[in-house]
Amino acid sequence: MRQLAVLPLLLVTALAQAAPLTLGIVLDQNESLADIDTIQRYRAFAGEVERNVGQPVRLQYFTRGFNAIKRAKDRELDMVFAPAQVIANIGKFKFEPILKTEQSTAASFVAGPNYQGNLAAKSGARLGMPDYESLMGGLARSEINSRGLAKTDFTEIKFHRMAEAPLYGLKLGRYDLAVASAEEAKTWTAANGGRIVYTSTAVPLRALSVHADTVSAPAQQKLVAGLQKNNSLKLALASANKADFKGVASMLNTTPTSLPGGKLINAAEARDLIAKGVPVYDVREDEVYNAGYVPGAIHVAYKEGSAKEVGFDPADDQFSLNRLPKDKNAPFIMYCDGTICWKSYKSAVMAIKAGWKNVYWFRGGFPEWKDAGFTIAKKE
Repeated sequence: MRQLAVLPLLLVTALAQAAPLTLGIVLDQNESLADIDTIQRYRAFAGEVERNVGQPVRLQYFTRGFNAIKRAKDRELDMVFAPAQVIANIGKFKFEPILKTEQSTAASFVAGPNYQGNLAAKSGARLGMPDYESLMGGLARSEINSRGLAKTDFTEIKFHRMAEAPLYGLKLGRYDLAVASAEEAKTWTAANGGRIVYTSTAVPLRALSVHADTVSAPAQQKLVAGLQKNNSLKLALASANKADFKGVASMLNTTPTSLPGGKLINAAEARDLIAKGVPVYDVREDEVYNAGYVPGAIHVAYKEGSAKEVGFDPADDQFSLNRLPKDKNAPFIMYCDGTICWKSYKSAVMAIKAGWKNVYWFRGGFPEWKDAGFTIAKKE
């Protein structure tokens, strides 16, 4: 009996001696650190994580997803429980999603009862949006970008920290269009009239992602099994992987699907043009370019400081237009790192505005070229 009594003590001692892991919690818009129930719920969740991974766990709260992404990039977090847009972004820093909520959500654009317009160019609509960094805000911005819409297409775009504010403004007549979750949009239109103009693809509500170097595979398996069986957040959780968030990352960062004054091309078209002698420009950063590029590509890095949106300010960026063909009627191709990379779009826009007449934008860029099985060059 005495030996059995010693076992829990040994387990506690071993746990205390193990290196602590940091769990980042990105609060939802309706959660607050001032709410004792929220704090208790996440403390209990951290305790469950701790028991499953067999290491001490300390909590770090974030009210802004951007700050959590930065900390994850700097290797200051080992695990992150956050909305889908944060999970999608930290995937490039060796974080692996292991659990996602079975509950999903989508963003809807809602038109007020007296607004007959749509989400279109030169609509002049007054648009109320959720917080810029929120999942709803991210999904809505993605749709605006993919349609090639700029701020100038609207009379106003206003972001709100309070999730319910856009629909409240719509009810008061402050806005013509408002963005809310698909569930809230359906309820609101049923009660107030109006209509749902567009609804995005559904994505997981939240997820848990762990750093592959600090949370071992066996610990991940225990964590998945343990939290699926029981978790204090009272959320039904399902197993997850990076594939579940690939579409989320693309949606959140997507570039426009059109280029006024230029022409979009695919990998096969780019290959054929290059074979005819049309120069191709790779505008990615040095390190990424050196790791692999389209054979013959001219490297001219685009230094990006502007927002990832159609109406970006070129003054915030740096790009050597003098490296482009001297003849402004000469054709050339721009590419970067796929549909979520804005560098080639921005460089193409700058070139068109500067007077070049035959700009080809290879939107799918290096990932599409690679997936097509075409030859890749590397710096030795």
